[in-house]
Formats: sequence, C-alpha cells, structure tokens
Amino acid sequence: MSSKPTPTPIPINAFALTQQTHLQIEHQTEIASSHLTNTTTASPHTRRTLQATGHALTGIILVQSRTGLGGRTVGEFGVDPATNTGSSSGKDAGGNGGGDDKVRLGAHGIKLANDVTYRRMNQTMEKMLKMPETDHSQFMRVAFGHTSPLQPDYESTGPVEFIDPTLNDSQQEAIRFALASQDIALIHGPPGTGKTHTLIELIVQMVQRKQRVLVCGPSNISVDNIVERLAPTKVPVVRIGHPARLLPSVLDHSLEVLTHTSEAAAIVRDVRKEIDQKQASIRKTRSARERRAIYDDLRELRREFRERESKCVDNLVRESSVVLATLHGAGGHQLKNQKFDVVIIDEASQALEAQCWIPLLSASKVVLAGDHLQLPPTVKSTNEKADKKAIQKEKEKAAEKAKEMGVELLENVSLETTLFDRLLSMHGPGIKRMLTTQYRMHESIMRFPSDELYDSKLMAGEAVKARLLKDLPYEVEETDDTKEPVVFWDTQGGDFPEKTEDAEVGKKALGESKSNEMEALVAGRHVDALVAAGVQAEDIAVITPYNGQLAVLSQMLREKYPTIELGSVDGFQGREKEAVVVSLVRSNSEHEVGFLGEKRRLNVAMTRPKRHLCICGDSETISKGSGFLKRWMGFLEEHADLRYPDAGELL
Repeated sequence: MSSKPTPTPIPINAFALTQQTHLQIEHQTEIASSHLTNTTTASPHTRRTLQATGHALTGIILVQSRTGLGGRTVGEFGVDPATNTGSSSGKDAGGNGGGDDKVRLGAHGIKLANDVTYRRMNQTMEKMLKMPETDHSQFMRVAFGHTSPLQPDYESTGPVEFIDPTLNDSQQEAIRFALASQDIALIHGPPGTGKTHTLIELIVQMVQRKQRVLVCGPSNISVDNIVERLAPTKVPVVRIGHPARLLPSVLDHSLEVLTHTSEAAAIVRDVRKEIDQKQASIRKTRSARERRAIYDDLRELRREFRERESKCVDNLVRESSVVLATLHGAGGHQLKNQKFDVVIIDEASQALEAQCWIPLLSASKVVLAGDHLQLPPTVKSTNEKADKKAIQKEKEKAAEKAKEMGVELLENVSLETTLFDRLLSMHGPGIKRMLTTQYRMHESIMRFPSDELYDSKLMAGEAVKARLLKDLPYEVEETDDTKEPVVFWDTQGGDFPEKTEDAEVGKKALGESKSNEMEALVAGRHVDALVAAGVQAEDIAVITPYNGQLAVLSQMLREKYPTIELGSVDGFQGREKEAVVVSLVRSNSEHEVGFLGEKRRLNVAMTRPKRHLCICGDSETISKGSGFLKRWMGFLEEHADLRYPDAGELL
C-alpha cells in the first residue's frame, strides 16, 4: 500500500504490559487529583471556579429513581430549587409529583476518576498480553508492524454510486479508499472538512454491501453525533449506552428504549411491571414471613427478567446492521459474542490507544477517523506536578511482573501516542486519505493553520471563504469588528502581566493555573463591541488555554451575557462558533509560554470560528516560545487587523 519498508515489529505482549503500567500510573494520578477538589469545604469563589472548569456540579438533588435496563436502579438528578438562583434546565420540580419525594444529597457533585474505563482498558491489555500468536488477526499484525498492510482491493468493491450528491472529491476518494482497504484505512479530517458527513456515507455504503459495522468514539457526544446523522438514512441502528448519558434525540435508537418498544419487549415489560408491583407490596406488608416470601418471588422475577431481557437485547443487537457505542461501552456484555465486518472509530486521535483496543482485539478491518494535528487525549501522569515517588513505585512493580513473565517493558511506548499517530508513522501516508475542503472558516482564518500544519492543502468552500459577521442572517451593523475576519489585540509592553492563581482558588484543584485580568478586560471589551454591533451573544465563544483565566472570564461575562459560551481551548475541540475570542494569557519578562508551546492546542484555538477570530495576547512573550509561535505572531502582525489596547482606558 505504501512504498515504506516493513517497520521494526513491536512485541505485542511487551506493548500490552507497558501500556498496563502506564494506565495504572495514570489512574492513580487521576484519583489523587480528584481527591483534591472537595467542594463542601471550599469557599463560594473556589466552588464557582471548580464549576467553571468542569471539576464540580453544585446544588443537585435526586429527583426520582426507577428500574432500568438489567434490573438496575436508575437515579435522576436535577437542580435543587433551594440553591438555584438562575433559570434551571434540569427537572428541579420533582419529576414524580412534589417536593416530598426528593432525596436531598450533599448538594455537590465532584468529578472523580472513572473506574469502569480503566478497568476495561486494563482487562483488554491483559487479554492482549496473554493472547497466543495464533489468535492475532491480520489487523493486529499490521498494527504492530509484523506485516505490511494489504493493497486496497478496488476491484471487489466495484464502482461506488454515492447516495449523497454534496460530497466533494476528497470525501469521495476517502470513501472509495476505506471501502477497498482490506485491513486499515485512516481518514484524516482537518477542522471543518466534514469528517462525520463522510463517515455517514461510508457506513451506508458498507451496509449496502451487506457488511456489519461497529461504530465507536471516545465520548458519548462523538457517538450520538453519528446516530443523529445516521437516523434519516433509515439504516437499522442500535446505540448501546446508559440512557442518562445519551442526547434526547438519539434515545429512540438506544438499546434501553428498543427493549421497551420491540416485539420481544412486551414479555419483558410484563415482568418489569410485576417486579414494581411486588416492590410496592413490600411497603404495605407487616408480616415478616410474607415479606420474605415476596423477597423470594422478587429474586426469581429478577432472574427471569434478566434472562428474557438478555435474549431480547441479544436479538436486537444481532439484527442491527450498525451498532454504536463508546470505546469502553464496546467492552460491555451486550457485544460479547457479536461479530462485525468493520470497526470504525471516530475521533480516534482523541482516544488513548488502550481504549481503542477494547473493540479492536477481534477486528479484521478497521477505519480510524480523526486529526492527529489537533489535541490528543489528556494524560495527567506526564505532568511535572505528578507524584514522582508513586510513579517510581508502580514502575518497580511492573518491572518485577515483567521479569516473572520474561517480557521486557518498552521504553518508547507512552499513553500520549495515539493509535492513529502510531499507525501513520509506522506505515506512512499510503494508509491515509485527507479531506481537503473545509466548510467552516473564512479563508483568512484558515490560511495560517493550512500553510503551517496541513501542507497548504486546505481550501475554503465557496459558501464560507468570504463570509463575515456583518453578513449574518440577522441585522448586524458594519463596524471595524464585524467586517474583519481576524483581529489581533497585541498587549506587548508589560502593562498586561500574567499572574499565577493564588491558593484561595485552590492550587491543588486547578494546578498553578495562570490568569491575566487586564487581558480578560481586553477580551471582555471586544465582546461588548460585537454585541453592541448586533452579534447575538450565543454566536460568540470566549476561550482560553488556562483554567485560572476561564474563572476570571466567567466572573466577568457570565451574568452580563448568559448565553455566551465560555470554555477552555481543550474543551472546545470539535466545536465551532460564528465569532471566537481567544485569550492567550502569557505575558512575562522571562518570555515563558508554558503549554502554549503545544501547537496542536493552538491549532484547536485558531480553527473554531466561522466568520471572526479575535486573538488577545502579548506578541513579545509569545513569539519567543517556538518557531511556530514566532511565525504565528508574524502572520498576525501582517494579515490581521492589528490593535494595541490602552491599559489606562480599561481600568
């Protein structure tokens, strides 16, 4: 497929053991960091900061509980009216008819490490570690460099008649290539190039060819997005996943709802009804003997319920052409003995490799879609603040295990390298097709990332290349801001210094996060000017790489513009807005740029807007950070509408 020679093979069992070690260290680091965000003893300011940065929910209560899939109890939470000052989006009035039914919790929810995901990744690596060579699939041998990818078989695919007439040439080529590939295909989708759009057509084409497809993504939203877009094609789909985590619009395709609405569901429903009646009768029974008898009946009913439901689930999944789940959801019992012709992973460059292997251990053909030039998954254990002693201890334990098994731990394997990255560097660009027309950004917004990161291959679609804020489909005044696609507020000169967050905000919760109040004022003024010109607040996002700055911006703008979107750059990956204001924060005499030095983070920041990008930052500090940053600052000075804020006017 590629002229690249077969690479040096990676020993599969050594890879699995090394990944297991890194995962264990990562999990310990995550547990340690989540213990630090105790909102119950925190000051109101700290709570607001933790909430703004996604570390905590405050003011929540249990609204109701019911019997769910598998006989599990499903709890529904809502906003506590006693603590809710704004408008509530949750079910805060007691979904089952009044305040007395609500169970009041501690009114705070703290984000903890997710055990299930780690357990599944660990089990998968354990299976890989113990797997005999005879069980390795062609794909697995390709993935570890034991063989080269097979040539695409265009002949047996036959001519492709595209259902969607709007697909461009690069999208059509990616689909042909993915259909013809026999073991691996990478679809590289830079920002706004219609990656999901392309995957929908690919899935439909595969189903037409009688192929059974498993579609996965690292997050619920990435999977739901595909379900929403697939639904109108009338392809039979089943979405596996906890209903509470799914978008309302995809619930009709979820296993939970389908087990209630399919033909086999009627019997299951009767048993569930009987369980609920028995549970209600326990409360009315005073006699201990009668209660015991009811409990015995309940146990028997639950067993029957699980058996019938599992048969119903099994049939639903088996009869579906396309099954969708998160990567770790693919390790659930519902897919245990299911066979698929193709596994597609969307957003593959945002997933840990071990997570990808959950659905891939038995896969024969794999399509990975993503953009390795945007942010990879977050890995906390590589942070310089991670507990070095604990990490060393885990490494020693792993070395002991490796010695016992006669396996060597690999030096060059890390959690930060994704499967997408690794396959690309191992087999070269022959296994990849790139989408080249983007339908999001004004040409001027697209230019720098295209030249710098995408070999100048990106083209702006006709409909987007010249659109500005003044052309929005509602009335917007033509001003210096609304007619400019790129604005750069250069804060050089030392009047806009950064500061490290103080202990009150909780260094341990946010790390030593940076903020820059003067620069936040510049960003806030720019938002004011856009709104004054008629741009609606919901069409504007303000993003920053630093959680400390996000807290400052939230306090400054949240009440004034309730519908504006405020977020971290990392959290805004995959999103878009008409106008995006980016606060870069760093401004110091040492010219330290911290993790602004990660060009993939800046690539995310600069590719979110459709019509207007405003950068606020100190070119003097930032241009010293790296060659990439120097070229970016040079580009902005030459091509953006360059402005210098006056610190005196802001105070």
